[in-house]
Amino acid sequence: MVPRSIPCLLLVLLIGACQSSSRSTPSDTGLPPLMGRVNDYGHILSDEQERVLNARLQQHEKATTNQVVIVTLDSLEPFETIDEYSVNLANYWKVGQADKDNGVLIALWAGLRKIRIQNGFGLEERLTDDETSEIIEKLMAPEFLNEHYFEGLDKGLGAIFYEIESE
Repeated sequence: MVPRSIPCLLLVLLIGACQSSSRSTPSDTGLPPLMGRVNDYGHILSDEQERVLNARLQQHEKATTNQVVIVTLDSLEPFETIDEYSVNLANYWKVGQADKDNGVLIALWAGLRKIRIQNGFGLEERLTDDETSEIIEKLMAPEFLNEHYFEGLDKGLGAIFYEIESE
Protein backbone atom coordinates (compact mmCIF):
# COMPACT_ATOMS: atom_id res chain seq x y z
CA MET A 1 0.00 0.00 0.00
CA VAL A 2 1.38 3.42 -1.09
CA PRO A 3 1.07 6.21 1.45
CA ARG A 4 -1.45 8.84 0.34
CA SER A 5 1.12 11.66 0.40
CA ILE A 6 3.43 10.14 -2.26
CA PRO A 7 1.02 10.43 -5.24
CA CYS A 8 0.23 14.04 -4.21
CA LEU A 9 3.92 14.85 -3.99
CA LEU A 10 4.54 13.33 -7.44
CA LEU A 11 1.67 15.36 -8.89
CA VAL A 12 3.07 18.59 -7.41
CA LEU A 13 6.54 17.82 -8.77
CA LEU A 14 5.15 16.97 -12.21
CA ILE A 15 3.10 20.18 -12.40
CA GLY A 16 6.09 22.24 -11.29
CA ALA A 17 8.34 20.63 -13.91
CA CYS A 18 5.80 21.28 -16.68
CA GLN A 19 5.37 24.90 -15.66
CA SER A 20 9.07 25.63 -15.48
CA SER A 21 9.83 24.02 -18.84
CA SER A 22 7.07 25.93 -20.65
CA ARG A 23 8.33 29.35 -19.54
CA SER A 24 11.10 31.11 -21.39
CA THR A 25 12.67 34.19 -19.92
CA PRO A 26 15.59 36.22 -21.23
CA SER A 27 17.84 34.68 -18.58
CA ASP A 28 16.96 31.20 -19.88
CA THR A 29 17.98 32.03 -23.45
CA GLY A 30 20.69 34.59 -22.80
CA LEU A 31 18.82 36.93 -25.18
CA PRO A 32 17.51 40.37 -24.23
CA PRO A 33 13.79 41.19 -24.07
CA LEU A 34 12.08 42.93 -26.97
CA MET A 35 11.52 46.54 -25.91
CA GLY A 36 10.00 47.87 -29.15
CA ARG A 37 10.89 48.38 -32.79
CA VAL A 38 14.23 49.98 -31.82
CA ASN A 39 16.24 48.20 -29.11
CA ASP A 40 19.39 50.20 -28.39
CA TYR A 41 21.27 47.84 -26.06
CA GLY A 42 24.55 49.18 -27.48
CA HIS A 43 23.64 52.73 -26.41
CA ILE A 44 24.68 54.34 -29.69
CA LEU A 45 21.50 56.28 -30.53
CA SER A 46 20.07 59.41 -28.97
CA ASP A 47 16.47 59.41 -27.73
CA GLU A 48 15.48 61.58 -30.71
CA GLN A 49 17.17 59.23 -33.17
CA GLU A 50 15.32 56.28 -31.62
CA ARG A 51 12.01 58.17 -31.95
CA VAL A 52 12.65 58.94 -35.62
CA LEU A 53 13.60 55.34 -36.48
CA ASN A 54 10.69 53.98 -34.46
CA ALA A 55 8.24 56.26 -36.30
CA ARG A 56 9.58 55.08 -39.69
CA LEU A 57 9.30 51.45 -38.65
CA GLN A 58 5.81 51.91 -37.28
CA GLN A 59 4.63 53.72 -40.44
CA HIS A 60 6.12 51.00 -42.66
CA GLU A 61 4.47 48.22 -40.66
CA LYS A 62 1.11 49.97 -40.76
CA ALA A 63 1.33 50.40 -44.55
CA THR A 64 2.69 46.92 -45.43
CA THR A 65 2.29 44.60 -42.38
CA ASN A 66 6.05 43.84 -42.69
CA GLN A 67 7.76 44.08 -39.30
CA VAL A 68 11.27 45.48 -39.16
CA VAL A 69 13.12 45.62 -35.84
CA ILE A 70 16.50 47.16 -35.02
CA VAL A 71 18.78 45.97 -32.23
CA THR A 72 22.15 47.41 -31.28
CA LEU A 73 24.30 45.08 -29.22
CA ASP A 74 27.04 45.15 -26.65
CA SER A 75 27.55 41.38 -26.62
CA LEU A 76 26.84 38.27 -28.68
CA GLU A 77 26.63 35.94 -25.70
CA PRO A 78 25.71 33.11 -25.65
CA PHE A 79 26.47 32.88 -29.39
CA GLU A 80 29.77 33.08 -31.25
CA THR A 81 28.72 34.97 -34.39
CA ILE A 82 26.32 37.76 -35.21
CA ASP A 83 24.66 35.44 -37.74
CA GLU A 84 23.80 32.90 -35.01
CA TYR A 85 22.74 35.65 -32.66
CA SER A 86 20.47 37.44 -35.13
CA VAL A 87 18.60 34.34 -36.34
CA ASN A 88 18.02 33.18 -32.77
CA LEU A 89 16.97 36.65 -31.64
CA ALA A 90 14.56 37.09 -34.59
CA ASN A 91 12.96 33.75 -33.74
CA TYR A 92 12.89 34.46 -30.00
CA TRP A 93 11.28 37.86 -30.54
CA LYS A 94 8.96 36.43 -33.22
CA VAL A 95 9.72 39.27 -35.63
CA GLY A 96 7.15 39.31 -38.43
CA GLN A 97 3.73 37.77 -38.68
CA ALA A 98 3.75 34.00 -38.26
CA ASP A 99 1.49 33.34 -41.25
CA LYS A 100 3.52 35.62 -43.55
CA ASP A 101 7.04 35.22 -42.08
CA ASN A 102 7.55 38.87 -43.06
CA GLY A 103 10.00 40.07 -40.46
CA VAL A 104 13.40 41.70 -40.75
CA LEU A 105 15.88 42.10 -37.91
CA ILE A 106 18.79 44.51 -38.25
CA ALA A 107 21.45 43.58 -35.68
CA LEU A 108 24.41 45.92 -35.15
CA TRP A 109 27.32 45.59 -32.77
CA ALA A 110 29.21 48.83 -33.29
CA GLY A 111 32.03 47.90 -30.90
CA LEU A 112 33.15 45.00 -33.07
CA ARG A 113 31.89 46.44 -36.35
CA LYS A 114 29.47 43.59 -36.97
CA ILE A 115 26.10 43.90 -38.70
CA ARG A 116 23.51 41.45 -39.98
CA ILE A 117 20.20 41.89 -41.75
CA GLN A 118 18.12 38.80 -40.97
CA ASN A 119 14.91 38.39 -42.92
CA GLY A 120 12.03 35.93 -42.76
CA PHE A 121 11.42 33.35 -45.48
CA GLY A 122 8.34 35.27 -46.62
CA LEU A 123 10.57 38.14 -47.75
CA GLU A 124 13.60 36.30 -49.11
CA GLU A 125 12.52 36.60 -52.76
CA ARG A 126 12.28 40.39 -52.40
CA LEU A 127 15.24 40.84 -50.04
CA THR A 128 17.97 38.38 -50.96
CA ASP A 129 21.26 37.75 -49.18
CA ASP A 130 23.06 39.51 -52.05
CA GLU A 131 20.83 42.57 -51.64
CA THR A 132 21.34 42.70 -47.87
CA SER A 133 25.10 42.42 -48.37
CA GLU A 134 24.99 45.29 -50.86
CA ILE A 135 22.87 47.43 -48.53
CA ILE A 136 25.35 46.84 -45.71
CA GLU A 137 28.49 47.38 -47.79
CA LYS A 138 27.38 50.40 -49.85
CA LEU A 139 25.00 52.29 -47.57
CA MET A 140 25.42 51.30 -43.94
CA ALA A 141 29.08 50.40 -43.38
CA PRO A 142 30.49 53.70 -44.75
CA GLU A 143 28.35 55.61 -42.25
CA PHE A 144 29.22 53.26 -39.39
CA LEU A 145 32.95 53.68 -40.06
CA ASN A 146 32.46 57.37 -39.26
CA GLU A 147 30.33 56.48 -36.21
CA HIS A 148 27.22 57.89 -37.92
CA TYR A 149 25.04 55.02 -36.71
CA PHE A 150 21.70 56.75 -37.11
CA GLU A 151 22.51 57.78 -40.68
CA GLY A 152 23.62 54.25 -41.57
CA LEU A 153 20.52 52.68 -40.06
CA ASP A 154 18.27 55.25 -41.74
CA LYS A 155 19.85 54.66 -45.17
CA GLY A 156 19.68 50.92 -44.67
CA LEU A 157 15.99 51.12 -43.75
CA GLY A 158 15.25 53.12 -46.90
CA ALA A 159 16.89 50.46 -49.06
CA ILE A 160 15.24 47.58 -47.19
CA PHE A 161 11.81 49.23 -47.49
CA TYR A 162 12.39 49.75 -51.22
CA GLU A 163 13.32 46.11 -51.77
CA ILE A 164 10.49 44.54 -49.76
CA GLU A 165 7.82 46.91 -51.08
CA SER A 166 8.63 46.37 -54.76
CA GLU A 167 7.22 43.30 -56.45
